[in-house]
Amino acid sequence: MKREVERIHEAGFRAGIWIAPFVAETESEVFRKHPDWFVKIKGEPWKLGSNWSGFYALDIDQPGVRAYLEKAFRRIFDEWGFDLVKADFLYGAAAFGTRKESRAARMRRAMEWLRELCGDHMILGCGVPVMPAFGLVEYCRISCDVTLDWDDKPYMRIIHRERPSTKQAVANIITRRQLNGRAYLSDPDVFFLREENCRLSDAQKDELAKLDALLGGVWLTSDDPGNYTPEMIRKYRMLRRYTAAENVHYDPVRQRVSYELDGYPGHLDPESLLK
Repeated sequence: MKREVERIHEAGFRAGIWIAPFVAETESEVFRKHPDWFVKIKGEPWKLGSNWSGFYALDIDQPGVRAYLEKAFRRIFDEWGFDLVKADFLYGAAAFGTRKESRAARMRRAMEWLRELCGDHMILGCGVPVMPAFGLVEYCRISCDVTLDWDDKPYMRIIHRERPSTKQAVANIITRRQLNGRAYLSDPDVFFLREENCRLSDAQKDELAKLDALLGGVWLTSDDPGNYTPEMIRKYRMLRRYTAAENVHYDPVRQRVSYELDGYPGHLDPESLLK
């Protein structure tokens, strides 16, 4: 990992790594060796999610958990040399409240500890309720995951209140726009330009990329740019210009985003996508 970070730095970039510090997978060494480290319900570790092999919530008050994560973050920053962590599934730290502490208070305490663990290194908080992260991370996800189609599978709309959905993400980006640059820089999740494995229309992809650029503080794609055609590269460069737009404002009456780009006014109608 240290050599990979060095290669990234040599290329003129800063290095980030994805982690999920407050949870552990069923098949992980942590789960197998330390079952006493987890939040328990009726004596059994509480399963937080079904991604991958399933994952469980670590108890942030367990001395072993605290020592383990302190060691892990020292390795990430001091030994490997990473500049940023994308810390995901953070809500696992506050699976439940107690008679003495609400879930919100516990989440805030976990985020304050995460800030201590990272020191001056940058944090992209993800999978965390937006309020407990105020002022404690440089970047924070403010939307659900986008999907490779417009509104995910029909059965997901029935059984999940919080679910991946490009449509839902667009609504999140609009309604939480005021957080950007105030609580932190907002991460509205990724946009797509690719054709393969993506069922969004060209118009939906363009509008999503522009909306991310105008109302977010992070502009990320999950595409592999090495696969971009010359036309995709041209489009990427055109869309990236929107990150430099000025006087960005959302008009709730007209339901559109207005902005100035290169001295010229323009507007975007994201509400038309939601209809």
